[in-house]
Amino acid sequence: MQNFEDFDIEGQIHDNVLLDEVNRREKLVKLISQNYRLPEEQLDNNKALVDVIMQLRRESHPLIYEYNEDIWNFLADNMEFEEDNIPESRVIGKNSFYNRSKAKAYIDTYWENYNPAYPTFHGGGGDCANFVSQVLYAGGMPWVDDGNPNHYTWFTNWYCKPGASNKDGDKRISLSWKVAASFKRHWEKRAAKQVVISYKDAIDNMKGLSKQVFVGDPVQFCYANGTAYHTLIVTGFAWDKAAKLNDIVLASHTIDSNKRSLYNTIRKYPEDYLLRFYVIKESE
Repeated sequence: MQNFEDFDIEGQIHDNVLLDEVNRREKLVKLISQNYRLPEEQLDNNKALVDVIMQLRRESHPLIYEYNEDIWNFLADNMEFEEDNIPESRVIGKNSFYNRSKAKAYIDTYWENYNPAYPTFHGGGGDCANFVSQVLYAGGMPWVDDGNPNHYTWFTNWYCKPGASNKDGDKRISLSWKVAASFKRHWEKRAAKQVVISYKDAIDNMKGLSKQVFVGDPVQFCYANGTAYHTLIVTGFAWDKAAKLNDIVLASHTIDSNKRSLYNTIRKYPEDYLLRFYVIKESE
């Protein structure tokens, strides 16, 4: 039986992401109110704030470029994009070339000893999406890059180029590589399929869920509204003798582990929270 690990830090990540989301919104409201001469009351809901931001984008307002990452992170969590809003540049197909064995080998090598070839965000906003992106790349998923360095915020791009740093605004690393919300926007289109399920339904149907996902498939823990607060990746399966079920084993950074129990983790959180699996290819 797998000796699963338990982490108190999970709750800290959960709370910090929620706080970052609130702080980001408050900052954007103040910035737009001051720079665009709009009363804060006019931006009292997310839809209104999205509408104003999109108008600023259409006008190429300097504010968009000055606070690029905050704006795109907010949009990633609060806007459904039409195909013509963001140019399409993803790789199309079922990703049959994805090598799950190579992805697993990368997990086993670097889940604890970070790869020095990549920047680390462990001391900042968290390294979880950065690590999972590394695993996908090691498994053969190619970069997507439209060639314009100013498009590092676009969800359709996904890359981490040599020399990339952990500094905000570094155009050598895309937001979709390192930020959970943008990671979600990229891979919900690029994965062969998604499995989205509430924590309650996952707990009640671990047997069925464990047959739908495979080693090397990312998963995001999400609030009930769909906002992702942690990004992990499937590293194996194990029989939980006490619960009498086949559990899904996860690996991650920030919480450095390669033997996280999905079942025992999600039991600690509200039932209406969501799991979002990205099945990279529909086979092992």
